[in-house]
Amino acid sequence: MLELLIDIGIYSNFFSSGAILFTKPFEFYYSYAPLIILLAIFSVKFPFYTPNLYLLIPLLIFGVFNVAIGNNSINNFLKIFLNITINLIFYQYVMHYYNYNVKLMMKKYLTAVFLISCLGLFQYFSHLIGFAPGVNFKIWLTLDKWNHSIGGFGLRINSLHAEPSYLGTIHAPAAFICLYKIIKPNLDFIDIKRALVILICYVLSSSSLAFLGLFLAIILISLNFGAIKYFLATVPIVIFIAIYTYNNSKDFKLRIDGLNKTFIEGLLDDDNGKTMSQAAKREKAIRLIKSIHGSSFVLYNNYYVAIKNLENNYLFGSGLGSHEFAYAKYNLTSKLGGVYKFNAADANSTFLRTLSEVGLVGVLFLIYFMFKFYISKPRLGDVLNQDYWIISNALFIVIFLQYLRQGNYTLGGFFFFCWMYYYNYKNMLFDEEKLEEAEKNNKQLEPSAI
Repeated sequence: MLELLIDIGIYSNFFSSGAILFTKPFEFYYSYAPLIILLAIFSVKFPFYTPNLYLLIPLLIFGVFNVAIGNNSINNFLKIFLNITINLIFYQYVMHYYNYNVKLMMKKYLTAVFLISCLGLFQYFSHLIGFAPGVNFKIWLTLDKWNHSIGGFGLRINSLHAEPSYLGTIHAPAAFICLYKIIKPNLDFIDIKRALVILICYVLSSSSLAFLGLFLAIILISLNFGAIKYFLATVPIVIFIAIYTYNNSKDFKLRIDGLNKTFIEGLLDDDNGKTMSQAAKREKAIRLIKSIHGSSFVLYNNYYVAIKNLENNYLFGSGLGSHEFAYAKYNLTSKLGGVYKFNAADANSTFLRTLSEVGLVGVLFLIYFMFKFYISKPRLGDVLNQDYWIISNALFIVIFLQYLRQGNYTLGGFFFFCWMYYYNYKNMLFDEEKLEEAEKNNKQLEPSAI
């Protein structure tokens, strides 16, 4: 019973983004309570992982420096620095608690995703039959940041997540493993019925991040089969799915069109210094609002802010928690009449936020981490090593999606996924060393040729 309660305390943080106890001086989610309790217990029971300081000390030094020169406030810096510190230390303790058994942790995560997906499908079918309490969980739960979203295939499932995009990110590793299960039924991570439930819920979220996660999964799985012909055969399938989704999901189409108009066509670029009357500015703002999906504008707006802030703080950024100040200086919301003032604090992307707050050094670290500990294909050819490849690629996708479109550094247990990614790689190297040593010993025991 105690083990189950600890599991719930650890994994509840992934799925409770809609429930907040208070918002000032910072957002305190209900799931933080078991995290804090377990952190206190683990810190007494397990040794502190000293290499954590290699990351925390530089963040502290440059954060305090930026506060001193006026790039940031002490409150903003401490709020983010302490959040990162707690999550970094806590989830390393979690690795120790589970004896660094990454496959075990992945299986527990898959069980949790299955349960959340079942609730999501209940939400969807409640929408079909008009059962309001089954659609709007606010009727019977205290969910301050949670809202159901009509669209996609009727209802965009978000289950207990604050919005469908969170489901699209946090469920991405599970979606990869479930898709692989359909292709390789002998996979022992999850049974086929649960895999189908998770995949159906994932698609019905109609999240652009979920669709992107599936596209990446198809590509990575095809590459794993070892021949270029499989990859080339997959490309038209991915293109077909992308075109079909674009033409049949209004939300997805609007987001793609918005990204095209902002990043490619440059619809928000300056008008070459032209002087415009208030009426002309208002008319242009109305035209832009009608042309660009809100989420596309928010991403481009924070991209613009991050680039502008980088110009003045290119090496180490302006400090953790400072993107909010950069946003106040450089944001483009005036072009749309002041609407879509969203994600001012988190940049709508971990990559963009890191670029703004930790500079090129921070971004290089993100890229290094993502590719240094990636397992591109099984090296040993045995079943155990295949598991390492599956886990690595599943986690690669969630890390990529987090970098791309989730600006909260720690939301949804992101550091848990990062530690699993790291230890999955380390465990594989350890197994390789044991195998090489065993082969060496066997050769020494073989009788010499006469």
